[in-house]
Amino acid sequence: RLDRAEEGLALQPRGAIRAMWRPLAQTSGRLLRASRTGQAMSHRRLQLRRCAAVELVDVPSKHSSEPSERPPRSDGKAPKALRDLKLGFIGWGAMAQAVSLGLVRRGLTERQSIMATDIVPEMVEALGRKGLQAAASNKDLVNWADVIVVAVKPQVVDKVIAEISGHWTGNKMLVSICAGITIDQYLHGLGADAKVVRVMPNTPCLVGEAATAYAGSASCTDWHLDLVHGMFAAVGGATHRVPEYLLNAVTGLSGSGPAYVYMLVQALSDAGVYGGLPRNVALSLATQTVIGAARMVQESDDHPSVLKEAVTSPAGTTIAGVRVLERCGFNSAIIEAVEAARARSEELSKTPDFLFEKLPRKPST
Repeated sequence: RLDRAEEGLALQPRGAIRAMWRPLAQTSGRLLRASRTGQAMSHRRLQLRRCAAVELVDVPSKHSSEPSERPPRSDGKAPKALRDLKLGFIGWGAMAQAVSLGLVRRGLTERQSIMATDIVPEMVEALGRKGLQAAASNKDLVNWADVIVVAVKPQVVDKVIAEISGHWTGNKMLVSICAGITIDQYLHGLGADAKVVRVMPNTPCLVGEAATAYAGSASCTDWHLDLVHGMFAAVGGATHRVPEYLLNAVTGLSGSGPAYVYMLVQALSDAGVYGGLPRNVALSLATQTVIGAARMVQESDDHPSVLKEAVTSPAGTTIAGVRVLERCGFNSAIIEAVEAARARSEELSKTPDFLFEKLPRKPST
């Protein structure tokens, strides 16, 4: 058949041959485009399935402090919303300050609804300057508050639990942002039915850009978990519910991750200076590069590897740099760093903090 077709084509004028092949070429082009479209759709469906597998863990369906499902109460009344609850913070360091003041800025609560304690006199003074209340003791704070956020060093958590356990009641909820402290450690001191939510935010919550994950005890309802979800969504753009056993991995990734990113920004800046850029220009460009790349990952449907390929031209400058990073084990170094932080998170609750014990105490004024 091909031989006969070739003989027939040889007898046709050149223009007639073009006319005969044009429809075939158009059809072939349409089939090729359809194939590429189908591949793209398949890739997108795969991404959606992967996302869906992750999002199944995230129970809250909205980033709000208002609970989607309220637990029943014996008196027949609906429980209060976050703005009507009293929040107590045991420890008012940088993380507790970011959360409490972030809730006030977002209008989710009022300053008079927040009370805190801290062993550092300067922190107690700062509470007053911010219009928040200072409790005389952790016991007084627990008696007053509906939601108690424990934000102390992991090594002193047992002491805090022992101090407040005699004042704990079933209608209160404890929110822990102490690295390495499990829910069971709180239940052992407060009772098996205590409502405890373990949360792992990170320091970018100071600028409203926290990445947070959390898990709750068996007594927590969806309403309690949504309440906590809304509290931390107020100071960040990524808030996820995960099984508790994954929170140490969260600590290694997003909890410690900002330090790795700061190192990357510093290294990029140093490289710019080495190349002749003024320090302020190099730091500005490095910082914006990280911010812009992160936004691309957030807002694009593409995997980071696809975005990387879009920047990497054949025989270009980027692939030359990528080759060096691969040779130096860039990916492996990041993975090992996250794993080391995860393992340390598991050890924290059992490791004495000798440095903290030796720090000099400033006298109260």
